[in-house]
Amino acid sequence: MRKTIFAVLIALMVFAGCNGKQESATDTATTSATTPQQAAATPAAIRLDQGWTPAEAETFYYTPQGSQLMPYAWFLALEREDAQTLFHDNANMAQFRYVMASGASKENPDGLPVGFVIDSGTTEPLLTAADDVGSPDPQRVTGPAGNERGSTKWLGMTCAACHTSEIEYGGKRFRIDGGPAMADHEMFIGAMARALEATVRDDAKFTRFAKRVLGQADTADALNKLKSDLAAYTTSFRQAADRNHANVAYGFARLDAFGAIFNQVTEVALNNPANHAPSDAPVSFPFLWDAPALDWVQWNGSVANPLGRNVGEVMGVYGNFTLDPGPQQFSSSVRILDLDRIEQQLRKLKAPAWPAADFGAIDEVKAEAGKKLYAQTCVKCHFIRDQNGAFPMTPPNKYGKQFVRTVNVSLKAIGTDTKMVDRFTRVVDPGVLRPLMNNVPKALAAKVLAVADGGVIQRSLGELKPPPTPQQMLAMIDFRDDSEQPNPIAYKARPLDGIWATAPFLHAGSVPNLYQLLLPAKDRVKTFHVGSREFDPHDVGFSTQPFPGSFEFKTSEVGNSNAGHEGLNYTQVQDGGKNRDFTDDERRALIEYIKTLR
Repeated sequence: MRKTIFAVLIALMVFAGCNGKQESATDTATTSATTPQQAAATPAAIRLDQGWTPAEAETFYYTPQGSQLMPYAWFLALEREDAQTLFHDNANMAQFRYVMASGASKENPDGLPVGFVIDSGTTEPLLTAADDVGSPDPQRVTGPAGNERGSTKWLGMTCAACHTSEIEYGGKRFRIDGGPAMADHEMFIGAMARALEATVRDDAKFTRFAKRVLGQADTADALNKLKSDLAAYTTSFRQAADRNHANVAYGFARLDAFGAIFNQVTEVALNNPANHAPSDAPVSFPFLWDAPALDWVQWNGSVANPLGRNVGEVMGVYGNFTLDPGPQQFSSSVRILDLDRIEQQLRKLKAPAWPAADFGAIDEVKAEAGKKLYAQTCVKCHFIRDQNGAFPMTPPNKYGKQFVRTVNVSLKAIGTDTKMVDRFTRVVDPGVLRPLMNNVPKALAAKVLAVADGGVIQRSLGELKPPPTPQQMLAMIDFRDDSEQPNPIAYKARPLDGIWATAPFLHAGSVPNLYQLLLPAKDRVKTFHVGSREFDPHDVGFSTQPFPGSFEFKTSEVGNSNAGHEGLNYTQVQDGGKNRDFTDDERRALIEYIKTLR
């Protein structure tokens, strides 16, 4: 039975991926629009009803998953590159547009942004010859008393860092759980790399760093060891930051997660530089409500199995693992039970309803007209609930399980930027995994990832005490089977409930609001600024005006095209046997109806 389930895991993870990580050498300096005084005075965010209690939200925010970015004590001690201000200070972290915590809590004792967590390291981090030279071994990392091997605390990141958002309007902030973050992870990693390099280079800065890390244990030997460890780690961190450099900066609210994961698995873990490719196909962070119920997730509809999806995310978001043959093959820092706990929490998440009391009441007359137009056009791809509140479902699979149907639209039909799909279909050398892949000389990077992902899952499940029963294992993969394979040479259309809270739009974030999306592509704005959380309830998106620290999005850049999603059923309707563009009144009616979807 377990061998059968493992085969299903592999089949379902042929195109496994993540919604998480990016490392880059783009070190564009950005000035925060929020001063320390402003950050301190910011009122608590208003929580919309999405089916979670505050405690359940904290579970999503701060449950560690096996991500181990940096020794935790080092992160707390690190200063900014150009100041004595601590790097983790809210005023500094705010410039990257992660969601700030309202304060410290049991789960987040140092008040770090949402999705930044303490990983206890009780699952041993693995560092092998395939890792970057100079990666800190847990036996060598210097830290405060009690951080011995096997109990080292690490700074990790979880899916909440990139899938939690906030919206500002009328002087209030609104928390959107599972929403796409406004974060610029590329800028964050670049700034951290420079801060590490400055600490190694500047004796005074290192002395302050060492005092915070070592406390009273700052003997000459301890100082020398810490300096050596920090220098080696900094070299490794810079190599990782440079590895996925793209010529076109991502800006806020985007990430090339697949590119980074493919490089981590096929280039680093397989120790094959020839498998490298730039991570230059950034996409918006997908919103997570409904995701556990969908037949396929990811922008190109390439992943079904939730366990494979989440383990792949950890492998890309600073998880430690080895693919080298031998007794340790597929060992990892993945916390598989915690990943299942997070996934179960996500199953309760609901789309946010339009907050009419704050954003303005929905015009019911317009919404009714929009409902009829939506049924004539949009519903062909973006399904809605029936009178019983149910979406169209797939037929029952061999386990009797059904899922919410999505529609994979061909590249020719949708006409949007192809960069993401182009990069997704890259071919690599499977290296030491070749015997597990019928000894093929080359394979899709996604298939190599699937084999690595499946091996990590099989080992992680096998090491659980007591081991899970076959029924428990099926529950962890949500009773998925391999009866259907994805078509990743397409882009996925999903239900639009809560879509009002997820701007910018299209998979690459190249259209700023819903109104622009309903225009012919030639009439859409060619440049706009990203980074503001100030909501525009009329056009349904964020403010596109420049401000200190904003990012100018240029649709003329490679990978940034705002073309496509136009023509009949997208920006046109059939009228009298002919296709014509929506009128402005029709666009406004559609927007008003889309606000009601939940």
